[in-house]
Amino acid sequence: MVVATGGHVAVPDIPGAELPHVHTGPGLREWLDDRLFAGWRHRLVRPAAVRLASRAWMPLGRRVAIIGGDLVALELAEFLAARGRRVSILEAGNDIAPEVGNKRRTEHMDRLDRLGVTVHVRAAVERITAQAVMFTPAGGTSRPLPADSVVIAGTVQPDTRLFDAVVAAMPGAEVHAAGDCGGLGLIRKATEEGARAACAI
Repeated sequence: MVVATGGHVAVPDIPGAELPHVHTGPGLREWLDDRLFAGWRHRLVRPAAVRLASRAWMPLGRRVAIIGGDLVALELAEFLAARGRRVSILEAGNDIAPEVGNKRRTEHMDRLDRLGVTVHVRAAVERITAQAVMFTPAGGTSRPLPADSVVIAGTVQPDTRLFDAVVAAMPGAEVHAAGDCGGLGLIRKATEEGARAACAI
């Protein structure tokens, strides 16, 4: 048996996250599905249509703060900045996109720089207010980052629930995990694990 349930997004609990101008990454996708593409999205909506529609309207203000700096957060920042938003990224770790190699990270950093995206690493987010995100930069003091909209990107965690349940329910069975459910990675890891599982079966 092969289990490939992927990962799930863990969203940090930040004071002010319940404010109406604050979105989570998964919540923003659901909101767009329900409000913008409801009813006909499965038949008509294609990536090109989303790109075109998003240039005319998006449910986000002009100044957007993204809390989190993984690959998905960087791609969102590029997407929003290309549509006229002033975007800032707040990442608690030492690096953005730690899940990718140096070459790809550098490519994203170059694009973010060209688009005017501000990146703060080692930034400790304290709370979200109606006008700003309060954070402390590395070696600094608490300060506001003005924002009309805030997106809490969250971090992807392995979703091992089904894998663990199958292993427990079928002792001795040959069960393989492929993709993010067995640990985070990109498409190369997922295809390698899928190929190994297929060969083992």
